[in-house]
Amino acid sequence: MRPPIDDRATTILRDNLPEFEGRLLDLSDLYGEDLTPQVVFNDLAEFASELLAEGEDEGSLERVCAALELVALEPGADGTGVVAFCFLDQLPPFALEAIRSYLHPVTETILELVDQDLLYEDDGETTLLSFDHPFPSQITAQDED
Repeated sequence: MRPPIDDRATTILRDNLPEFEGRLLDLSDLYGEDLTPQVVFNDLAEFASELLAEGEDEGSLERVCAALELVALEPGADGTGVVAFCFLDQLPPFALEAIRSYLHPVTETILELVDQDLLYEDDGETTLLSFDHPFPSQITAQDED
Protein backbone atom coordinates (compact mmCIF):
# COMPACT_ATOMS: atom_id res chain seq x y z
CA MET A 1 0.00 0.00 0.00
CA ARG A 2 1.27 3.42 -0.98
CA PRO A 3 1.70 6.01 1.79
CA PRO A 4 -0.88 8.80 1.84
CA ILE A 5 -0.04 11.92 -0.13
CA ASP A 6 0.18 15.19 1.76
CA ASP A 7 -2.14 17.36 -0.30
CA ARG A 8 -2.14 20.53 1.81
CA ALA A 9 -0.50 22.44 -1.05
CA THR A 10 -3.23 21.33 -3.46
CA THR A 11 -5.92 22.23 -0.93
CA ILE A 12 -4.47 25.74 -0.61
CA LEU A 13 -4.70 26.13 -4.40
CA ARG A 14 -8.27 24.82 -4.46
CA ASP A 15 -9.30 27.24 -1.70
CA ASN A 16 -7.58 30.32 -3.15
CA LEU A 17 -7.64 29.90 -6.92
CA PRO A 18 -11.17 29.02 -8.09
CA GLU A 19 -10.28 29.50 -11.77
CA PHE A 20 -7.85 26.57 -11.48
CA GLU A 21 -10.53 24.14 -10.23
CA GLY A 22 -11.38 22.80 -13.70
CA ARG A 23 -7.76 21.90 -14.33
CA LEU A 24 -7.55 20.24 -10.91
CA LEU A 25 -10.58 18.12 -11.76
CA ASP A 26 -9.01 17.14 -15.10
CA LEU A 27 -5.78 16.16 -13.34
CA SER A 28 -7.75 14.19 -10.76
CA ASP A 29 -9.55 12.30 -13.54
CA LEU A 30 -6.25 11.59 -15.27
CA TYR A 31 -4.12 10.63 -12.24
CA GLY A 32 -6.72 9.43 -9.74
CA GLU A 33 -5.18 8.60 -6.36
CA ASP A 34 -1.70 9.08 -7.83
CA LEU A 35 -2.20 12.84 -8.17
CA THR A 36 0.57 14.59 -6.24
CA PRO A 37 1.22 18.26 -5.46
CA GLN A 38 4.22 18.05 -7.79
CA VAL A 39 1.96 17.24 -10.75
CA VAL A 40 -0.52 19.93 -9.74
CA PHE A 41 2.17 22.61 -9.46
CA ASN A 42 3.69 21.62 -12.80
CA ASP A 43 0.26 22.24 -14.32
CA LEU A 44 -0.10 25.48 -12.36
CA ALA A 45 3.13 26.69 -14.01
CA GLU A 46 1.59 25.95 -17.41
CA PHE A 47 -1.61 27.75 -16.36
CA ALA A 48 0.34 30.83 -15.22
CA SER A 49 2.40 30.81 -18.43
CA GLU A 50 -0.79 30.78 -20.49
CA LEU A 51 -2.17 33.72 -18.49
CA LEU A 52 1.04 35.66 -19.04
CA ALA A 53 1.18 34.83 -22.75
CA GLU A 54 -2.41 36.01 -23.21
CA GLY A 55 -1.64 39.22 -21.31
CA GLU A 56 -5.00 39.07 -19.60
CA ASP A 57 -6.50 38.51 -16.17
CA GLU A 58 -4.00 40.15 -13.88
CA GLY A 59 -6.24 39.22 -10.97
CA SER A 60 -5.69 35.51 -11.65
CA LEU A 61 -1.92 36.02 -11.68
CA GLU A 62 -2.14 37.85 -8.37
CA ARG A 63 -4.17 34.97 -6.91
CA VAL A 64 -1.66 32.40 -8.26
CA CYS A 65 1.18 34.21 -6.51
CA ALA A 66 -0.81 34.73 -3.31
CA ALA A 67 -1.54 30.98 -3.24
CA LEU A 68 2.15 30.20 -3.87
CA GLU A 69 3.04 32.34 -0.88
CA LEU A 70 0.57 30.46 1.33
CA VAL A 71 2.00 27.13 0.16
CA ALA A 72 5.56 28.31 0.84
CA LEU A 73 4.53 29.31 4.35
CA GLU A 74 2.62 26.08 5.12
CA PRO A 75 4.68 24.16 7.69
CA GLY A 76 5.64 20.63 6.75
CA ALA A 77 4.07 20.63 3.28
CA ASP A 78 7.39 20.85 1.40
CA GLY A 79 6.14 24.19 0.18
CA THR A 80 9.62 25.42 -0.64
CA GLY A 81 10.37 22.46 -2.91
CA VAL A 82 6.96 22.50 -4.57
CA VAL A 83 7.12 26.24 -5.26
CA ALA A 84 10.77 26.19 -6.36
CA PHE A 85 11.02 23.07 -8.46
CA CYS A 86 7.48 22.23 -9.48
CA PHE A 87 6.35 25.77 -10.26
CA LEU A 88 9.15 28.33 -10.68
CA ASP A 89 11.55 25.91 -12.37
CA GLN A 90 8.84 24.88 -14.85
CA LEU A 91 8.10 28.39 -16.11
CA PRO A 92 9.52 29.34 -19.50
CA PRO A 93 12.00 32.25 -19.35
CA PHE A 94 9.48 34.88 -20.53
CA ALA A 95 7.00 33.82 -17.83
CA LEU A 96 9.63 33.66 -15.11
CA GLU A 97 10.68 37.25 -15.81
CA ALA A 98 7.09 38.49 -16.08
CA ILE A 99 5.88 36.81 -12.90
CA ARG A 100 8.64 38.31 -10.72
CA SER A 101 6.63 41.49 -10.21
CA TYR A 102 3.74 39.45 -8.76
CA LEU A 103 5.75 37.39 -6.27
CA HIS A 104 5.36 37.88 -2.54
CA PRO A 105 8.34 38.06 -0.12
CA VAL A 106 8.83 34.35 0.62
CA THR A 107 8.39 33.18 -2.97
CA GLU A 108 10.65 36.00 -4.13
CA THR A 109 13.30 34.77 -1.69
CA ILE A 110 12.85 31.21 -2.92
CA LEU A 111 13.41 32.37 -6.49
CA GLU A 112 16.54 34.30 -5.48
CA LEU A 113 17.94 31.22 -3.75
CA VAL A 114 17.14 29.02 -6.75
CA ASP A 115 18.83 31.55 -9.06
CA GLN A 116 21.93 31.44 -6.84
CA ASP A 117 21.78 27.63 -6.50
CA LEU A 118 21.55 28.00 -2.71
CA LEU A 119 18.28 26.25 -2.01
CA TYR A 120 19.72 22.85 -1.18
CA GLU A 121 22.60 21.87 1.04
CA ASP A 122 25.11 19.18 0.05
CA ASP A 123 22.94 16.45 1.57
CA GLY A 124 19.96 17.44 -0.62
CA GLU A 125 17.88 18.81 2.25
CA THR A 126 16.02 22.08 1.75
CA THR A 127 17.84 24.90 3.47
CA LEU A 128 15.08 27.48 3.25
CA LEU A 129 12.50 27.77 5.95
CA SER A 130 10.39 30.88 5.62
CA PHE A 131 11.58 32.23 8.94
CA ASP A 132 15.29 31.41 8.41
CA HIS A 133 16.06 34.02 5.76
CA PRO A 134 15.35 37.74 5.68
CA PHE A 135 12.91 38.75 3.00
CA PRO A 136 13.77 41.61 0.62
CA SER A 137 11.20 43.85 2.34
CA GLN A 138 12.89 43.20 5.72
CA ILE A 139 16.32 44.02 4.32
CA THR A 140 15.03 47.30 2.84
CA ALA A 141 13.40 48.27 6.13
CA GLN A 142 16.62 47.57 8.05
CA ASP A 143 18.68 49.60 5.61
CA GLU A 144 16.44 52.62 6.13
CA ASP A 145 16.95 52.66 9.93
